[in-house]
Amino acid sequence: MRRALATLSVGLLCACASAPPAPSAGRSTAWGYLKLVPREGVAAVVEGPHAYGDRRLAGTELVDYSKPGFAVVFADDTESERGRVALAIRSTAAGLRLEPADAALGVGGELVVQNQSGEARVVSVPSGGVVRRLAPGESLTLAVATPGEWPVFLLDAPGEQALVFAAPGRYAVVSETGRFALPDLPPGRRRLHAWHPRFPSASSWVELAPGRLARVDFELRVDRRDDGVAGAP
Repeated sequence: MRRALATLSVGLLCACASAPPAPSAGRSTAWGYLKLVPREGVAAVVEGPHAYGDRRLAGTELVDYSKPGFAVVFADDTESERGRVALAIRSTAAGLRLEPADAALGVGGELVVQNQSGEARVVSVPSGGVVRRLAPGESLTLAVATPGEWPVFLLDAPGEQALVFAAPGRYAVVSETGRFALPDLPPGRRRLHAWHPRFPSASSWVELAPGRLARVDFELRVDRRDDGVAGAP
């Protein structure tokens, strides 16, 4: 189970140039920014053969803390948006690829994997209990019934995988700048969660007033905890 994380600041926001549009009548909008924060005393080392200057972390991918990367913010006790995610197996100059590498949908949605590589390939979706050989042009469609991470592995290319996150309620994929918005939510006290594939999850309670905007900012870091994040592994 991912341990949670973070420092959170919550506040109601008045009209502001960076704020999203006002919600529909009788609804509320939660929005804010997600920021990655390095552990105190740890800095990435870009020169030399070892990540972070430690040979024990030689195989670790460096984290660019200036960008959040792929992350999802979702709200408890709201209707799942379901949706559909389509992954494609492609043969590229760099080798076999599953594209896109990251995606999100709501619980109850569909995950589709299509073989566009021109040869038979084997895929594994452990969360769905499936290992399947796909002929050229063939597709695999799964109903995503549980929240959390749904990794998809391409067994013909060791190490090649995609990660799909299934949110149990209304969700938003964080932008390149870390901004997110959950428009037209039902008013009331709700718990928001921030999920990231490489950092512990975070959660924060917010009071959503009808016709108002509520700002919630998340800081994700590895050295702080917030246990009991609903709907996340």
